[in-house]
Amino acid sequence: MLTFLTILFLALLILGHEFGHFLAAKISKIRVNEFGVGFPPKLLSKRIGQTEYSLNALPFGGFVRIHGENTIDLSEIEYPEQSFHFQGFFKKLFVISAGVITNILIAWIAFSLVLSFGIPGGVVIESVVEGGPAYLAGIEAGEVVEGFESADSFLAYVDSHRGQEIMLNGRTVIPRLEVPEGEGPLGISILPSGIKSQPFPQNIWSGLKMTFETLGLIFSALGSFLFSILTGNFSAVGQVTGPVGVFNIVRDAGQMGYIYLIQLLGLISLNLAALNTIPFPALDGGRLLFIILQRLFGDKVLSRRLEMVVNVVGFLFLMALMIAVTIRDIINL
Repeated sequence: MLTFLTILFLALLILGHEFGHFLAAKISKIRVNEFGVGFPPKLLSKRIGQTEYSLNALPFGGFVRIHGENTIDLSEIEYPEQSFHFQGFFKKLFVISAGVITNILIAWIAFSLVLSFGIPGGVVIESVVEGGPAYLAGIEAGEVVEGFESADSFLAYVDSHRGQEIMLNGRTVIPRLEVPEGEGPLGISILPSGIKSQPFPQNIWSGLKMTFETLGLIFSALGSFLFSILTGNFSAVGQVTGPVGVFNIVRDAGQMGYIYLIQLLGLISLNLAALNTIPFPALDGGRLLFIILQRLFGDKVLSRRLEMVVNVVGFLFLMALMIAVTIRDIINL
């Protein structure tokens, strides 16, 4: 059941992004030729009205084929009044940016739900002093302390058992009687975790604030990652996770509880939003950049053929990277 829900939730994130493009095109009265889940080869398809809905074999994402968006020869475009190419500048911006906007909305809904239900309190180990009791016992930063719902109860327990053996996450450790300044009996610093439930509509506004604060942190981390790559530090590439790795992370979160799963899906949705703003070919950011440059310099300088070639090369690169990362994830399993 959990595996099914994990697949379903990840599929909804992918479909949510593409549905944003689809809905924006429909609102703008632009013809949508196909709405696809996964990438070809095609497994199933059904035409409803003007649009063909398809299920495809490669489960790496999805797509929306908007009428006239990728046609090189404009004379071949049928229904020009319903074609993406012949729309105004701001309609094009709206359609292309709608996927990112939808991902942000999904995250807002997810975080609002999390704040509505709340997350049980706990204690997280922020740092471990080298040579201290916790360090010698093998305790590492980032671990969640088992069995305690608040930092105060954990500190009181440790203080009352100085000089005695206690169990900390399955490992034996002895809190010190004599404590070096600023280190504490165990030689660790801790952070309280958990989220208190909030009533409606406070959870909605707090969810919106959390969404944009988290998005800012993601952009900061993404900027650091890209800077590392551009400066020749490729070790950061090893931290990239593909579909298989994401699936396992989401499934593990689901085992902790559905509220953690919802929180993680909000984070993934924001990561998709941030990634798609990068001005790289085949991503939404790259398409937006071309639309803006064509507005400034015209189609004669930046032809549709050039745009098509750049986007195809970018797409093939991203697919190759995704396959390589997926193979690495499978090997790591």
